[in-house]
Amino acid sequence: MSALPVIVCGKNPSIAAVVRKHLLPEYDVTHIITSPEVGAVQIPLVLAGKAPPNSFENLGSRNYGKLPVAVAAGGGYDDDSVKLMQDACKDVKAVPWLRPNLSQFKNMPSFNDVEAYGTATAIRLKRKLEELNVGGENGTKDGVHLY
Repeated sequence: MSALPVIVCGKNPSIAAVVRKHLLPEYDVTHIITSPEVGAVQIPLVLAGKAPPNSFENLGSRNYGKLPVAVAAGGGYDDDSVKLMQDACKDVKAVPWLRPNLSQFKNMPSFNDVEAYGTATAIRLKRKLEELNVGGENGTKDGVHLY
């Protein structure tokens, strides 16, 4: 089975790149969003199967041929940020949105250790995607879920 495409929203591109690396081989981070404003413009395009302008600069795989099955936001995205991006996508394609469970941050490595923090984030995210069976026949198709 080929990797399931997902979008990752991470304000720190270095951490987002580590998350991308550790979601493989099960999940392909096709596009990385680094701000809510950019996400509100680019996520609807990617969910519609279109490459955003200047996508050649994006740190994701840029494999826009398959529609993403989920959007995952990192800890730098608050309720208003996620709502801004979700509202921009409401007429495109319903997908599950995943957000970190901030009460679990005490169990995370230091944010300053990019590799360890990104790896731990990817492990938590992958576990939740698998638990929800995202992309599977009877998997979760929408809603907001904490990882």
